[in-house]
Amino acid sequence: MSISVPTFSNRTTAYRIEQRITDAVRGELVRRTRFELKQDQGDVVVSGEVSSITLSAIILNPAGRASTYSVIVDLKVNVVDTRTNSVLFQNDHLTFRDVFELAQNGPEFVPEDTAAVDRLARRFASTLVSSILHANNP
Repeated sequence: MSISVPTFSNRTTAYRIEQRITDAVRGELVRRTRFELKQDQGDVVVSGEVSSITLSAIILNPAGRASTYSVIVDLKVNVVDTRTNSVLFQNDHLTFRDVFELAQNGPEFVPEDTAAVDRLARRFASTLVSSILHANNP
C-alpha cells in the first residue's frame, strides 16, 4: 500500500509553515508505518491546510516587554483512500499550541518561534498518524 502527502496549503502569512508541517507528517509516516511514501498519487492521500496561525504574548517582564509567547496553529486534514474514493479520516478543526520564550539579556532579537513551530509540527504529525492508524471505519 502506498501513501501520498502533497504539501499542505497555507492560508496564512507564515513563511514555509506548510512545508515544515508536511515534512513532519511524511517523516512520522515513514517512521511509524510500512506504507510506501510516494510523491505522486498513492493508494491513500493525506491532504491538509494550515488555516491560521496566531502569536500572542502571554507573559510580560518587569519592563513591560513580552518574554513568553504562545503560538497557535489551526489546521484541516483529509485522508482519502483513492482506490475506493472513501474518506478514511477528516478533521477541519485541529488546533495545536506551543510556547516559546525570548532571550531577555541580549541586545539582539533571537527568533524562537521557528523552534516552537517545529515542535508543534512534530506533535501534530504524531497525533495525525495515530488518528489515521487507529481510526475506526464503519
